[in-house]
Amino acid sequence: MEKNTSLYLLFVLVSLINQILLCISCIQHERIALLKFKAGLEDPHHLLSSWTGDDCCKWRGIECNNQSGHVSTMDLRHKHLYGSLGNDRQLSGGINPSLLDLRRLNRLDLSSNNFEGIQIPNFFGSFTELSYLNLSNAGFAGRIPPQLGNLTRLRYLDLNSLSDTHDRLFVDRLQWISHLSSLKYLDMSGVNLGDASDWSHAVSTLPVLSVLLFSSCQLQWLPSCPPPINVTSSLTTVDLSNNQINSTFPLWLTNSSSLVSLDLSINHLHGPIPEAIGNMTYLEVLQLRANAFVGPLPRNIGNLCNLRNLDLSFNNISEDTTIFSDIFSRCIGNTIEILNLRRNILSGELTNWFVMLKRITVLDLSKNSLGGPIPTSIGNMSSLRGLYLSYNGLKGTLPVSIGQLSELHDFDISYNSLGGVVTEAHFANLSKLEDLGMRLNSVVFNVSTDWNPSFQLRIISLQNCHLGQQFPSWLRTQRYIIGLDIANTRIVDLLPDWFWELTPIISNLDLSRNQITGTIPPILKFYSCSIINLSSNMFHGPLPSLPSDVEYADLSNNSFSGELHSIVGEPLYSLAQILLSDNLINGTIPPSLCKLQLLQVIDLSNNFLSGDLPTCWADLRNLLVINLANNSLTGEIPSNMGSHCLIRVLHLGNNKLSGEIPSSLRSCKFLVTLDLGGNKLTGKVPTWIAESLKFLGILRLRHNLLYGDIPEELSFLRLLKILDLADNSLSGAIPHVFGNFTAMHNEAPESILDWFKSQILTRVDNFSAIGYIESLSIITKGVQLQYTKNLQFVRSMDLSMNQLSGEIPAELGNLHGLKSLNLSRNHLTGHIPASIGGLYALESLDLSVNILEGEIPQSLSAMSFLSHLNLSHNYLSGRIPSGYQLQTLNDPSIYIGNNDLCGPPLLQQCSNNDTFHDQRPSCDAAEDDCDSDETQWLYIGSAVGYVLGLWAVCVSLLFSEALRNAYFDLIDCMLQLHGLHRLPH
Repeated sequence: MEKNTSLYLLFVLVSLINQILLCISCIQHERIALLKFKAGLEDPHHLLSSWTGDDCCKWRGIECNNQSGHVSTMDLRHKHLYGSLGNDRQLSGGINPSLLDLRRLNRLDLSSNNFEGIQIPNFFGSFTELSYLNLSNAGFAGRIPPQLGNLTRLRYLDLNSLSDTHDRLFVDRLQWISHLSSLKYLDMSGVNLGDASDWSHAVSTLPVLSVLLFSSCQLQWLPSCPPPINVTSSLTTVDLSNNQINSTFPLWLTNSSSLVSLDLSINHLHGPIPEAIGNMTYLEVLQLRANAFVGPLPRNIGNLCNLRNLDLSFNNISEDTTIFSDIFSRCIGNTIEILNLRRNILSGELTNWFVMLKRITVLDLSKNSLGGPIPTSIGNMSSLRGLYLSYNGLKGTLPVSIGQLSELHDFDISYNSLGGVVTEAHFANLSKLEDLGMRLNSVVFNVSTDWNPSFQLRIISLQNCHLGQQFPSWLRTQRYIIGLDIANTRIVDLLPDWFWELTPIISNLDLSRNQITGTIPPILKFYSCSIINLSSNMFHGPLPSLPSDVEYADLSNNSFSGELHSIVGEPLYSLAQILLSDNLINGTIPPSLCKLQLLQVIDLSNNFLSGDLPTCWADLRNLLVINLANNSLTGEIPSNMGSHCLIRVLHLGNNKLSGEIPSSLRSCKFLVTLDLGGNKLTGKVPTWIAESLKFLGILRLRHNLLYGDIPEELSFLRLLKILDLADNSLSGAIPHVFGNFTAMHNEAPESILDWFKSQILTRVDNFSAIGYIESLSIITKGVQLQYTKNLQFVRSMDLSMNQLSGEIPAELGNLHGLKSLNLSRNHLTGHIPASIGGLYALESLDLSVNILEGEIPQSLSAMSFLSHLNLSHNYLSGRIPSGYQLQTLNDPSIYIGNNDLCGPPLLQQCSNNDTFHDQRPSCDAAEDDCDSDETQWLYIGSAVGYVLGLWAVCVSLLFSEALRNAYFDLIDCMLQLHGLHRLPH
């Protein structure tokens, strides 16, 4: 008995020793395999420094089976290994096939590393024991190996590549996935499945699949019929968002008895949302935003008694809010927490229906067509954290009950028509409020000067509200402001000194369009400020030094003085826009401007800058807009200004620049505006402007010393809308092909140019480069006008004050969209062409001070928009046409200097002979036979015309085209013998 007991104890002891030995050391050949794998990696930060010693089971990221000692887990995901260290500390390099020796590997995680675009190794399909494989966002690219279909024990597969910066993974066929019969979790988001037409069939064969994540996979369709295997019985989560799916709502999904979360957002789904959606009773999250769903909100959606998050934003859902009472009176009203119906076609008023949303925390109804007041019952929504009602037509006053929403964090009612007075009572219990948006309403703030609000705001947007003339003192209590917009709030006050000590973390500051006075500190302490807009105030004193990471700075339309060195003397590496126009800045443009590598827009116009232009333009490779107009800059335009050129707008007008227009500008192929007017530039108008600058819409070269002929090639500029070559020494004739300017043919904006300008130049409320608003001074209707918002609609041609000769081309009558034409002060001869009446949209016409003769064409009277006309100081004769628009232009000065004109509005009366519009030389009154000769030829012409006209009908019906042409040649010959001309046929 004692012997048996001793043997048993010995056996137990040996077993324990074996277990201990197995626990303290890994299998040798697996250790060697791991070391070979490590050797093939690039690990500059020594993240695998723990991989030393004999026991690989103790290495970081490695786990072994406690019984067999085999490596069971290799978890090298970035966050697991390195915690919160930066993403630059990642593994990269190659993956050694030595890992094949880890035959008992159960879990493999290489996610969030950077394998720099290598393919997923085929041999991964040999880890037949794997139940977990995570290769998400690890930098893999190329075709996913179908050998992964051999991993029949796999329950979790994550190949998400949404965050990868390399070429994405792709699959041309997904049939191999059907072998993964144990798979419960599948994430292939970001993988290109556009060519995998079998994806839905392959997925439908996975009988226990619970989570399907196929976001951003370039899918183009969903099956309209149920899949062959009822995969919907196991699915709990489906994400097919951000694809290109173009179909109606897949009805078979409504049969799901287990689906908890469905995301079909950002696709091309269309048609109505079916009433059958009410059958998805387990649904908690339904995301259908950014599609093309139409029609009313389905009533049965109110039966989703577990729904917490409903997002139908950015669709075309049309619904009157009176129906909402029926929908939210059902069980959905007791569960819904997030309701997003932003940017649909909802109409009606905000009535008491939303009080039924008992657990609502976020309500977004912005960008709809809602009207009426905000009801006082809104104060009963005690759980509300976010309320977004912007971009509607809400009217009335803000109810005081808003102050009862003690959980409210975000409140945005911007872009409505609300008015009335806001007092401290409106904010009584809003101690958690962080974002306040009330811009573009007519709300009047009436709070005491010693008000100390209970909240601490991060975002304050009150543009266009009435804050009173005094600068709001309550802002002094806000210590965590990130964005402050109080533009155009009627402040007329000295900016208090405490404002610049307010908060150092402010990133967006807009005080523009007030009457705020004072000086700015030499150094702003807003160390993280990226947007500063102090424009259109009354600030004075020297320019401040901007924060080093500022991106947008607009200090224009103030009275800042001093030199520019102070503002760009320090490295402003992130500066994208600097707008300093309309101040009193003097000095030269400093060389430090060249350090602004990210600069996209520079506007220093309307100042007192002098000296030469910098020569560092080639270094500013992101520059899109240069506006240095209305200064005193001298010297030549640098020859390297077009190097690496992305410039869209170039304003150098009204300076003292000399030399020729540099040919390097031909590299600026995206140029939309070229304004070099008001300088001392010489040479000819370059032909390369038309050959290279295909997007050019504005060409302003007026008031220079240019000479020579106007190049016909300018007519190649199909998008040109404003051509101003006035006040030069140009000679020769006006090119006949100028009637071919495509953008001047129609009054409607030319689609290509206006799309381009709207994207690049004139988008409002955007402080990046596309936020620059173009402006141009144009002489029209006899005065100089500044065009800004309406510039895109201007069509103008000004060739005045040159030495042009010849006749006015009849082809100009093709420019039906032209609004202003000025050919005055030249040496133009001949008649005003009758085709001038084709300028249907013309508002201003100036042909004065030329050598034009003959009668004023009657077609001028058909110009229904003409409001300015100047034909003075020519040699025009005959009766002034009457009728239509010309009757409203009754100023005699329009026609002064034409001694042979008669009729209203002139005092000179017309004789009876003046009513006959004949282009032959007039008869002398002393010749008695003049009238008889005219009468004789009138009778002869009538008789001959009748006979030949009848014969012409016969010829046209019975004879060949050659005979018809010969006939008309004969008519021409006969009429020319008598000084007459046949009308064109």
